Amino acid sequence: MAEAARVVGSSKQLFLDELWFGQRQGVELVVNRPRQTGERCLVADRPWESHRICAYNSVIEDGGLKMWYDAIANDGSRWLCYATSQDGVHWEKPALGLVPFGERRDTNIVHPAQPSQYEPSCVFIDANPKCPPEQRYKLAYYLYSPQEEGIYVAASGDGLRWQQLGRAFRGSDTANICFFDTRLGRYVAYVRVWQPLRKVGRCETDELTDWGQEQVVFSYDDQDEQGLDRELFSGMDFYTSAALKYPGAEEAYFLFPTAYYHYHPEVAERLGRERGRPWGGWGNDGPMDIQFATSRDGINWRRLDREPFIRLGLTGSWEGGYAYMASGCVLRQDEVWLYYAVDECTHGNYEVARDKNGGTITRAVLRRDGFVSADAGYGGGEFTTPPLQFAGRELHLNVDTSAGGHVVVEVQDQAGRAIAGLGAAQCMPINGNYIDTAVAWQEGGRLAGLAGQPVRLRFLMRDARLYAFQFR
Repeated sequence: MAEAARVVGSSKQLFLDELWFGQRQGVELVVNRPRQTGERCLVADRPWESHRICAYNSVIEDGGLKMWYDAIANDGSRWLCYATSQDGVHWEKPALGLVPFGERRDTNIVHPAQPSQYEPSCVFIDANPKCPPEQRYKLAYYLYSPQEEGIYVAASGDGLRWQQLGRAFRGSDTANICFFDTRLGRYVAYVRVWQPLRKVGRCETDELTDWGQEQVVFSYDDQDEQGLDRELFSGMDFYTSAALKYPGAEEAYFLFPTAYYHYHPEVAERLGRERGRPWGGWGNDGPMDIQFATSRDGINWRRLDREPFIRLGLTGSWEGGYAYMASGCVLRQDEVWLYYAVDECTHGNYEVARDKNGGTITRAVLRRDGFVSADAGYGGGEFTTPPLQFAGRELHLNVDTSAGGHVVVEVQDQAGRAIAGLGAAQCMPINGNYIDTAVAWQEGGRLAGLAGQPVRLRFLMRDARLYAFQFR
């Protein structure tokens, strides 16, 4: 029986796993780390940020760049604040006058209306076609007073003035991520689960104010446990998920989990005294950096490697203690911008009443679609896809061959025979670094007549990185 063809239509295809490797030789999947810019995009310089700019932030491009960021004052109050930017580097904190801070009314605070036992989770634009315009912005947040503990959802027409819609979920003290998944036509949420330490759970629902029951979808495992230095750490878990449905491709989901490494209390005390920092508690401290996982459905996740996706800076520096990815990303023609919160303190190594103006939101830059690539070295390599069905007339690649490398593509029938005019010998080699370039064959070889039929693609590569392919 012939192998069933995967329907790709005209959707962009990324390398998230080995799906596109029917056969391969000399080609490997590689996770590409972003360039950490070192830009201090947002720093704490307002009274309502007097302790620090904290971890749970969201970035959206909607008529300009907008950020909703997490701020803590020295009195312990916690606020969701708003900032805008023209270039993604320099951010303005507009005096909105919506929520006062003490006697100050010229704040950029947008939620809550008054001090509460509160943590923001995420802001997102609701892509549900049934969503009314006056509710297109949604906010998930955590209230943890005994009377109203849980995750709540609010709505807004402008992202500034919010109206609570209702309680959606049990208490979950993390940056809970929620969005409308256009592939599924349903809402999904990523929440915290304790089993026994922190794991990532997922909910799927038709009703935004009732997330239902979670399913654990991402966790520390035996490999994580075996890699721990037991003289330093008692364990590790995942604090936030920063789950993202990548807007550049239909079947691409990314997770940027913050990995929390738990110091033994005596280690935390020793390091704390060495670093001369005040303490919130020796029993809940340790460094945190950001890992990376991929998925095609938002449920089944894979870590292609265990190295940090975002590394910490020098110990004691403004980015040396922890890192948390913000919700959302910004797409540019050639780049993806990711924002993340950092601080010099580790998880428990701070005192809210004493520490002043900590925390920074900074930026990392990655090639567009460039999270993972299929790489061949100088000696060359190749791979052939399983059968696929496409729609369109051209094949486009996101590829970097270096100066002396190349990529050649052969189109085969389902049995693996080169199709006349579309063989490797007829393909015009691609040499260069392109975000988007079309594959061409000599003698008028054309793809149009093959649309809807099962074909295989054979990529022959030398000193090249292939990031994505797409039929158009």
